[in-house]
Amino acid sequence: MHLNTDVALDFVEGRLDHGQQTFWKDHLHGCHDCAQNVRYWQKLQTGLQRTHLKSASEADLQRAVHVFEPRPEEVRSTLRSIMAAIVFDSFLQPAMAGVRGDASMAARQLVMRADEFDIHIKIWGDVDGRQMLGQLLPRNDQTFRTARFHLLRNGEKVESTVTDDMGEFHFVDVPEGNLSLQIDLPNLTVIGSLSQGAH
Repeated sequence: MHLNTDVALDFVEGRLDHGQQTFWKDHLHGCHDCAQNVRYWQKLQTGLQRTHLKSASEADLQRAVHVFEPRPEEVRSTLRSIMAAIVFDSFLQPAMAGVRGDASMAARQLVMRADEFDIHIKIWGDVDGRQMLGQLLPRNDQTFRTARFHLLRNGEKVESTVTDDMGEFHFVDVPEGNLSLQIDLPNLTVIGSLSQGAH
């Protein structure tokens, strides 16, 4: 019986239980091959234990960590946030005073303006089934491939949709409450409140 590599390494590193350690120690006195094998692993272990190597100081470790930390200018996001303002609300126009019929069923027309584009919005329906249809219209030659619209009530998202090729969006379940729109564009987020004059 001879030591295999795993047992030889465990013997050299003292990982064997006391009985096995004693058994193999006695075996090495009479087996030249196993003794030579163990001497090889002991020499390798000694070579790997370089006593002149020391752990780096805390200051050196901190300097190494700072090498990989992003600089403040790299952390800055290119994403901008702006507010959209209502520039037209049909429910606030004097013409609405003379309209016949149930005002709660009338469609509300809004125009919001933000940066270089307008958002045209129509809200209609009763309390149990209000809908919103709108369109994102740039005021210059800028085009948006897609924009993600979020309908928010009291700051919480209740529904999300993506514009089509014409910049149109549609929400089919518009709740009561303090509503606003969030529009996510490349490098730009727009928020606009719909609560002014809301019915």
